Amino acid sequence: MTEIRELILDKFFSPNGGIPDQKDFKVTTSKFDENKPLEKDQILINLEYISVDPYLRARMQGVHTFVDPFKLHEPINSGCVAKVLKSNCPRFKAGDHVSGYFNWQEKQIVNVTKEVVKVDPNLAPLPHFVGVLGMTGLTAYFGLVLIGKPKKGETIVVSAAGGAVGSIVGQIGKILGCRVVGICGSDEKAKFLKSEFGFDEVVNYKSSTYEKDLKNACPKGIDIYFENVGGKIADPILFLINKHARIPVCGTISTYNAPIEKDIGQRAQYFIFSKQALMQGFLVFDYSEQETNEALKHLSQWIKEGKLKEKNVIFKGYDHIIEAFTKLFNTTNNTNIGKVVIDVTDQSGSSKAQQ
Repeated sequence: MTEIRELILDKFFSPNGGIPDQKDFKVTTSKFDENKPLEKDQILINLEYISVDPYLRARMQGVHTFVDPFKLHEPINSGCVAKVLKSNCPRFKAGDHVSGYFNWQEKQIVNVTKEVVKVDPNLAPLPHFVGVLGMTGLTAYFGLVLIGKPKKGETIVVSAAGGAVGSIVGQIGKILGCRVVGICGSDEKAKFLKSEFGFDEVVNYKSSTYEKDLKNACPKGIDIYFENVGGKIADPILFLINKHARIPVCGTISTYNAPIEKDIGQRAQYFIFSKQALMQGFLVFDYSEQETNEALKHLSQWIKEGKLKEKNVIFKGYDHIIEAFTKLFNTTNNTNIGKVVIDVTDQSGSSKAQQ
């Protein structure tokens, strides 16, 4: 028997708001039998990279929201990359790397489904398979390409442009020939997005001139607004949308820690009606295997061509998972740019984040 670490949810958060806290989680140890015989289509894996994402907040409330809640005192799960140690499945062999939705525990036996896929470390760094080549990239692609349907020369505005999804949305927009305007929370992020990811303009929503800056950045109006944030940041957008604008709604991270009845902003109905615009929410899980494969084909090709890049913020070790997760919701001191990933390849200890 081997002793392994795992991270469990110890207490549900209130659906009426509240920021996730270290005390709501526990890193525990348990006994694990590595020599247990594998059943047909099972693999034994060792976790290497863990994705932390804002939507996980909704699974920690003990009630169904747009996703099912986690179970108390059991390991949390999310998109991960792992190494196969043993296999009783013809699709995989020992030494392969796979991605899928795995528990946050060092070693585990997994029943192989179609969602468990082999990844190629020669195509991209392994953390990219929980980012631009995982749920993050798929979210950006589905929302922008399938709902937004961008046309060359159109203006795209994306909120949380410095985040995992927003930074990919902006780059895809440029690849498709659009003018891209980002919204973020610091001048430093704005400079980075323009210099490294090719955004045409980036405005700081914390600036006293935010609404004026946004209007100046969109002299021809807004054709596509990719919504990641919600709340007050989004209010000025509706005044700038063009006829037949499209608004893919990926999330509303600014309101995740507040009571839902507090999320009362600009009433959208008149603007949607008067501009004959489309506003559509979506979840990455709703798309078909065919649509997923098509998206990954394009994302992979753009990476090979050097057109699409991802910046990872790496936290190392199980002891830093919750620090990384809670930092996603820190709007006053969040310096992260890109995708937050936990590196648990070194199981001897832990260290601080690397950007």
